[in-house]
Parts: sequence; structure tokens; C-alpha cells
Amino acid sequence: MQRVELRIPSIPIFERVVRASAAEIGSAAGLSPERVEDLKLAVSEAVNNAIDHGNRGDTAKLVGVIFEIDGEKLEIRISDQGGGIERLDFSRHVIDDAHLDAGYLRGFGMYLISALVDDYEVDSSQHGTVLTLRLYRRDQQQ
Repeated sequence: MQRVELRIPSIPIFERVVRASAAEIGSAAGLSPERVEDLKLAVSEAVNNAIDHGNRGDTAKLVGVIFEIDGEKLEIRISDQGGGIERLDFSRHVIDDAHLDAGYLRGFGMYLISALVDDYEVDSSQHGTVLTLRLYRRDQQQ
């Protein structure tokens, strides 16, 4: 298994460092260019969620990102040091035109992430939230 670990302050510009790392690691894992783009967008959204919603922009709090490549998948764990989140169902599209017009975008980022990756898990407590994303390497056999 190959592992890369990053820790960034909760400052939005540093999300770019994680996105660039995701692109390189996705390529190293053998993902197709299209899957690398999915990975970059999912990781970018997850890191921004961790900064904005988890750590609430507190620059003293860190966002951790761990990339692990094994024989079958690339797994990414994004963690924050926030107070946790309530359980939401991200498996369905909860945004409709009426909600968009009213400015309700809660959960849209997670819906987007869930549509871009093969599998994900959310583990949240009062000590923070860990979002685990998985992209399986099946596309290299096609």
C-alpha cells in the first residue's frame, strides 16, 4: 500500500494544494483522466466542506487528508476538527428548483461527492468528521 498524508490550515487557498495532490495521486493510481477529474472535484468539495462547515473557517484548526492506494482502490480520508454533523441522507438528490430559488444548498456538496465516487462513508462525532471516499481501480482493466 502507498500512502500520502497532508495537513492544511482551514484557509481556502490551501484546498488547491490538496486538489493538485489528488490529480497526481489519481494518475499514479492508474485512474483514467475522466476519473482523475471526478476525484479532483470530489476531494475539492470535501476539503471545502471540512474548512467551511467542519472547522467553521477557524484557521487554528487543521484539515487532514490521507490518500491510500492499494491493489483495488484509491481511498481518501478527509478529516476536520469540528463539532460533528447530523446524519443526512446524501444518496438522493434533495435539491429542487424551489429550494434553489430560496437559496437552500445544504447537502448539495455531499450529493455531488456521492455522485463522483464509487463509495463513501461519513463518521462524525463531537471531535470532528471523517469523510472516506473510494474510487475503485476497475477502469484500468477495461
